[in-house]
Amino acid sequence: MIPADIDMNSLAGQLEGDGIAFATDNPANGPLEQHLSSTLESLPAGELGEIGFVVLEQTPAQPADLRDVAQDLATETGLGTVIVRTPQASGAASDAASRAQVERGQRAMMAQPDYGEGLRAFAGAAQGGVWNWPAVGALVLVAVAVVAAVSYLLARSQSSRKA
Repeated sequence: MIPADIDMNSLAGQLEGDGIAFATDNPANGPLEQHLSSTLESLPAGELGEIGFVVLEQTPAQPADLRDVAQDLATETGLGTVIVRTPQASGAASDAASRAQVERGQRAMMAQPDYGEGLRAFAGAAQGGVWNWPAVGALVLVAVAVVAAVSYLLARSQSSRKA
């Protein structure tokens, strides 16, 4: 559910402008926006698509509402990934990455008090460590085949020595 005190139209308009949005007008927003903008520009293109970052000064009564805010903004703006961050919590939604990748990114981001470094940590964690399951399955089958072949050859070698 979207908290009543969040102006979604304002946030969407800001995101469409430069990928960064603030819920309140605060003197600290200028330097923080510059920091976030340079961080966004320095991120390598990857699995997350175009990223939008929203800064809220307060966490809603239900922190899970942050994910709803992110999802609605991603849908409205067409951004590949939208991240919503407060000092205590975060929420993110992505059409470009899996839910597991997004959650891994959120955990990494929240470990960083600096919002720019947190954004960098989100992108790194969300894009790293993704398993190629078909390749893993093929490797397991090859390993099983090798073990079976070696076992067969050893058993055959020992039986010919006994004879």
